[in-house]
Amino acid sequence: MDEGAAWTEDSSARFIELGAIYAPFREDIAGAVLGLIPAETDEGFLAVELGTGTGWLSAAILERFPRARVLGLDGSPAMLRMTAETLGRYSDRVDLQRFRLEDPDRLASLAGRARCVVSSLVIHHLDGTGKRALYREVRERLEPGGALLIADIVAPASERERRYVAERYDGMVRRRSLAVNGNLEAYRRFLDDEWNWFRYPDPMDKPSTIPEHLRWLQEAGLTGVNVFWQRAGHAVYGGYAPL
Repeated sequence: MDEGAAWTEDSSARFIELGAIYAPFREDIAGAVLGLIPAETDEGFLAVELGTGTGWLSAAILERFPRARVLGLDGSPAMLRMTAETLGRYSDRVDLQRFRLEDPDRLASLAGRARCVVSSLVIHHLDGTGKRALYREVRERLEPGGALLIADIVAPASERERRYVAERYDGMVRRRSLAVNGNLEAYRRFLDDEWNWFRYPDPMDKPSTIPEHLRWLQEAGLTGVNVFWQRAGHAVYGGYAPL
């Protein structure tokens, strides 16, 4: 993906249109996150999503937990508009706000503590220092026992792994394009857009390795730190605030 040094509204428009194919494992991510949120389905609690995108993950949380509320944060006006549309039926349980992931006061709008903070395909825009600071900040904003659950691309540990996950990622998008649209047009656009980071690294993307993430989460004081799902260079990982 060649977008220069920053995510743009053109990037947002493209992902709104094709994100369900460019990220072909949303069902797996949602299943992992929903299963790991420390709440019963009838509990009321606050979930925070960092980078709502089109709102699909927040929608899954609000559907599974009918008494939950969501604070959705994103830096893109287009994404926030799309999230508002996606979450229209849940509007009385949703607060959407614009934020900048890089800002040190990015969670200033969070009143009180959250039961969970979730994020999908966003955290890799921070460098290692930024991720460590974010994990510490989130830890202080969680209820006792609350969860930080992140789905993101992760850096390969070797060149052999990079080649392997690049092939796997291409193959998943190809199959998704056929399954959703019955043709390979979206897959061809994925290739033309050079969206596969493992083939076309972009300077604005700074994924870290899984061992780095796990170490930073533990340093932040989270417990039960682990990788809960992993496929084609993408993973769901996180941990819990001590009780």
